Amino acid sequence: MKKLLLFLAVMFIGFGTIGFAQNSDEEAIKETVLNYIEGWYDGDVDRMDKALHPELVKRQIHTFKPTGTDLVNGATKSAMLVYTEAGFGKQTPREKINNVVEVLDIYHGIATVKATSYDFVDYCHVVKYNGEWKIINVLWDINHEKEE
Repeated sequence: MKKLLLFLAVMFIGFGTIGFAQNSDEEAIKETVLNYIEGWYDGDVDRMDKALHPELVKRQIHTFKPTGTDLVNGATKSAMLVYTEAGFGKQTPREKINNVVEVLDIYHGIATVKATSYDFVDYCHVVKYNGEWKIINVLWDINHEKEE
């Protein structure tokens, strides 16, 4: 009986630690994605820089209206830092900003996150890089529901 209780106690502590690590990672991932979104809307280059992996690739499928051809628009980390510093995100009225971050999945050092803001819907791939969570890929579109 003592062995069974000891085994159950060890299992409980072990599973609790796994859950704690998952929650800790989830909070760090959310913070990373919030640095990205809020950095954009605040024009805060430091927060944006902190959120992004050096090899970030950000893409959107955009239809070129004159021809109806779909094109891939892309941005790098350096472009995002320039756009952030230029204050493009600060053009959105503050009262309309309502950022929602959903961690969809975490597997070891990778995660998928959906970020919805007033202007955009972003699907972010986040990686643990040198001990910190960084956004390495973003697939995004305009938030078409914002005016509805």
